Amino acid sequence: MPAPMSELGVAVIGAGPWGATLARTFAKVPGVDLRWICELDNSRRAEAQRAHPHARVTETVDDVLADSAVAAAVVAVDAPRHHTVGLRVLSADRHLLVEKPMALSVADAVSLCEAAVARRRVLTVGHLLLHHPALRRTKELLDAGTLGRALYFESTRTAAVASRRRTSAWWTLAAHDVSMALYLFDEPLAAVSAAGIQHPGSEDDVAVFATLHFANGRLAHIHAARMTAVQQRRFSVSGTERALTFDELAHNPVLHLTAAARPVAAAPAEEISIEAADPLYAQCAHFAAAVVRGDTSSGNGRHALKVVQVLEAGARSMAARGALVELA
Repeated sequence: MPAPMSELGVAVIGAGPWGATLARTFAKVPGVDLRWICELDNSRRAEAQRAHPHARVTETVDDVLADSAVAAAVVAVDAPRHHTVGLRVLSADRHLLVEKPMALSVADAVSLCEAAVARRRVLTVGHLLLHHPALRRTKELLDAGTLGRALYFESTRTAAVASRRRTSAWWTLAAHDVSMALYLFDEPLAAVSAAGIQHPGSEDDVAVFATLHFANGRLAHIHAARMTAVQQRRFSVSGTERALTFDELAHNPVLHLTAAARPVAAAPAEEISIEAADPLYAQCAHFAAAVVRGDTSSGNGRHALKVVQVLEAGARSMAARGALVELA
């Protein structure tokens, strides 16, 4: 029987900038007891202790998993260790929220999904935009036929400054947009093509343009880049009758609905308000509630696996200079 919400023990593994954000967020979720923060770096551990004086800090995952009161762990370490640490958590019969991407290969992503099923644990991957009210409202409008027949999805996600470390724009930034496209269209993907450019002296791509080819002919075009002149986070969905756009960084973020077949001047955009909600808090609260209920169906492991399949195919396409890579 799951523990009552007031006794839900949570540990955060990885106290870098994003791990610290996750720790702050979980500390705000009613009934969650942030029991442990695990971090290898001494200064980050000290900062975590100052920020959360009631939590215990450690540099070893063993300490976390030895505490029987820890029901769930949040893994926010570097992406190459998502699979290894996540598998340790699941193997110890703890529920798992792991940051995206869940793994850097399809084989490793499959092993996490299989472990969660075998252990009957909730597996959630940090595709937090699945909880963004703008994306959810867009999905409602698509399903209602407001756009007519949906034709294609476009997104741009760029960072105006260099990241803290050199990481792949495809695997880290574009993972958000791949997730959104799969969620909105919710249909089999046939192939992926992608072209990217590497940062001098690094094997990681700094910019990528990718196209997802869905089985029924729909397309999703994704642009992700680091170190650009302007920071951008926006997407649009175009259909046979109308088009929908959203700019996450706008002063007043609302959905804009326009007639797809008319000049913009002749068809003023209709503004559709969205709920004011923090998608990260919603994700953390959703995970905690699923753990309390013991509801493994509330996890998004299978969706996250599909994202990794697309990312792996896109990486193969980039290595082949943009060649179309078919998905089985």
